[in-house]
Amino acid sequence: MQLGWIDFSKEDREKVLDVMNLLQEQGAVDEIGIGLVRDAFSNLFFPGTSTIQTVAKYFLIVPYVLKEACEGKYGTNLNKVLQRIDQEEKDCGIILLQNCPGEDGIIGRRVLPKRWVARKPSNIYWNGIRTYGICTQDLTIPELLKAAMVLQSYKKTASLGNRGDDAEGSDKDDLDAGNDYSMQLFSVPDDYYGDWRTGLTVGLTHSEAAFLRGMIETNTAGSLLSHLLKNNIDIDRYESFEAIYEDLHAKVPKEMEHQMRLACEFNRLVYTARVRYNYILSAGQNADAVEEWNDVVSNADYMVAVDIDEVLEMLNITNFKLRRFLTTFKASVLAGDWDAADKALIDREVEIKTKSRAKLLKRDDYSNDIWVGGRYLDYRFFSAKRIIDDIYKGEEANHV
Repeated sequence: MQLGWIDFSKEDREKVLDVMNLLQEQGAVDEIGIGLVRDAFSNLFFPGTSTIQTVAKYFLIVPYVLKEACEGKYGTNLNKVLQRIDQEEKDCGIILLQNCPGEDGIIGRRVLPKRWVARKPSNIYWNGIRTYGICTQDLTIPELLKAAMVLQSYKKTASLGNRGDDAEGSDKDDLDAGNDYSMQLFSVPDDYYGDWRTGLTVGLTHSEAAFLRGMIETNTAGSLLSHLLKNNIDIDRYESFEAIYEDLHAKVPKEMEHQMRLACEFNRLVYTARVRYNYILSAGQNADAVEEWNDVVSNADYMVAVDIDEVLEMLNITNFKLRRFLTTFKASVLAGDWDAADKALIDREVEIKTKSRAKLLKRDDYSNDIWVGGRYLDYRFFSAKRIIDDIYKGEEANHV
């Protein structure tokens, strides 16, 4: 299948790239349209994360570059500043490749130094940078740069008009306020104020790790991500979201325990639907799907024992069609009515894709030995795991 679009603007282009990246993400294929719930749970437990984030260092590299831009170091022409930011991010990627040749997670590894990526680190990490309070303004990057340029212009004008103690008190207060606001656009560790590019690696320095930990704990208080960091949980012993729940459910706050339990119950329902989806797609010829479906059927009451209404209400999701599908599929499984369960899955795929694109209506086009659509959800746990691991490793590093 080929994708195409008319590129009206940079914003339009970024929206299309967002969709294309979602299609490429591991486990993100959503044949039955449960992404709303998956993403809502992911944002609840691991805010600021994304499945296409690679290493925690970019949560600081991007602010370092943008702070330089906001301080006027790249000029005052917005288009040229944006181009310079793009180039600085690319240059950082080249430095990382030189300093860390065997490290995973360097954005652009496959194309640097000759070319650069469509999705820049600033695109991938910007939501997290705002979520963690590293950028204090809820703005897009162009909006932030425009605001910074206005402030820079204002300060220059004000400084020319106000010379020392003879300035009117209100004028001096305005100038001071402008300076304070400019300083508050970003919160960064002390590493920024040295030559942060020298010796740049994918690993966090000790001070960067402590800073990032503090920002996440403070600005995502009440999340599972914050809880794991605050309690120095060894996350490497967990291989799934449900494994975290089984180990920590008696140790987390009561509300979080309830949220995690509902997420695990919903996960089992989704897994049941995905297994049956692959069973239908292969007309019962996929041995993997047949084996897993038999396991599901033997424990059906447990596998679909989720209060769908409670999940959707808690996550503030009001999608009627999604609710109808989940409720119908669950009831069909509980009743052992596989024809009704199959119809619910087929109707759902047609509803979100149209008949011409629904795989379950074009079964002959697909091999019987492939698996489509993922299995269990991880709610971005593995993305958060890399961030937490990077923080732990950075904190173990010595001060330089």
